[in-house]
Amino acid sequence: MWPALLSMDGPTALWIGAKALAYLASLMAAGSALVLVAVAAWDGGTLRALRRLGIASVCVSVVASASLVPMNAIFLAGGSWAGGLEPVLARMLVEGPLGESLVARAAGLALLAFFFGSRAPKAAGVAGAALVCVSFALRGHVLEEPRVLLAALLTAHLLGIAFWAGALFALHRMTRLDDTEHIGIAAREFGRKALWVVSGLALAGVGLLLLLAGNPLNAFATPYGRFLAVKLAVFLLLLGLAAFNRLRLTPALESGDAGARIRLRRSIEMEAAAVAAILLTTSTLTTLSSPEAAG
Repeated sequence: MWPALLSMDGPTALWIGAKALAYLASLMAAGSALVLVAVAAWDGGTLRALRRLGIASVCVSVVASASLVPMNAIFLAGGSWAGGLEPVLARMLVEGPLGESLVARAAGLALLAFFFGSRAPKAAGVAGAALVCVSFALRGHVLEEPRVLLAALLTAHLLGIAFWAGALFALHRMTRLDDTEHIGIAAREFGRKALWVVSGLALAGVGLLLLLAGNPLNAFATPYGRFLAVKLAVFLLLLGLAAFNRLRLTPALESGDAGARIRLRRSIEMEAAAVAAILLTTSTLTTLSSPEAAG
């Protein structure tokens, strides 16, 4: 793992950064829509902030996703910056899985922009979020067999991450309120739904690991497996923080403990950092290594 990181050149590092930004912006756009649809306890200011975040995330996702074409072209050209301007390489990429992925993502982002910018039905937001997450399943390692199952698992996994990320933003925004009881009610509603979301997210992640890497214990001896171990360690930290929020901070908020509001804000900021670390690790993982079946 470390040799791959230490030998990484400038174009590869930029490509990883572009992928991470595309992941983050796309999932924040999808997650903003999902929590607007699924959680009813947000205050008016948080609802407006979620819509603004959704629109901003759509715009960033469009730019970051479009940059993946020249970034991939540079990689195919052996790290030559001139490769990013090569029409033949760009056309090959656009006509392949990357192009299919970007078309699906553009359609999802268009639906999300419509949802955030108007009184569109909730179905538009859900469909847009689903399409954005599906777009990541149209390229990469999940094109192997069983393709449909891998795509379904990855989509479910990303929908769970998107919902979690969007809710973290909303809860952090609500910690500005002095009404700790209202914050507690929102945290309680999110916690109930997050229990199912996290369970599905974890099961989908385990399924992906088993299908892509074979024997997980042996897989951890490979570069891909070691990157994955880092991602899983960060995810376990995320689960621990979420459990602390649900079991300790939410009841304290509902009882009117003013100090719990500050503790919740700090915990959410740590969770947000963990989510960002997971996305960066995923971008690195999918760029520098690939699954190797371990039998």
